[in-house]
Amino acid sequence: MKIAVLGYAGSGKTYLTDYIAERKNIPVLHLDDIKWDKEWKPVDDSLVLPQVSQFMARESWIIDGYYKYLLYDERLEQADMIVLLLLPRFICFYRALKRTKQRKKAGYKNDMNLWFVKFTLFGCRNRERRQTYAEIKEKYKAKTVVLKTRRQVAKFLNNI
Repeated sequence: MKIAVLGYAGSGKTYLTDYIAERKNIPVLHLDDIKWDKEWKPVDDSLVLPQVSQFMARESWIIDGYYKYLLYDERLEQADMIVLLLLPRFICFYRALKRTKQRKKAGYKNDMNLWFVKFTLFGCRNRERRQTYAEIKEKYKAKTVVLKTRRQVAKFLNNI
């Protein structure tokens, strides 16, 4: 099975992918993990793109992250399931704050700054992104699952 997970910053993409990967024994790739170093500096795409391509050659995978320039169309086409996590902004913001604290303990530079706050609350929810998600829902109706509440996420995970 191949699963693409997209959604707002802090919506729980990593948690959801790790949960499914553990239950179904499917390899997982978190795009944030290969796109950013521990100082939150971007890794050159010439190094990242081959990793994504190689990972997608597997029989099964789960990939979480948006990154349109990292084989986005190919991921959506190949995916047997697309999960859109579109939870409310303040839930996402709270979760992003928690994640920042966890990452700091793991040795990451603290990424809490004004840009991060604006991106989490507004930037990743801009008109273009909302339109993109609407297009995904329309184009891939049969294989797209949209989760907008914590209750929907819990129900989805219980049925995995």
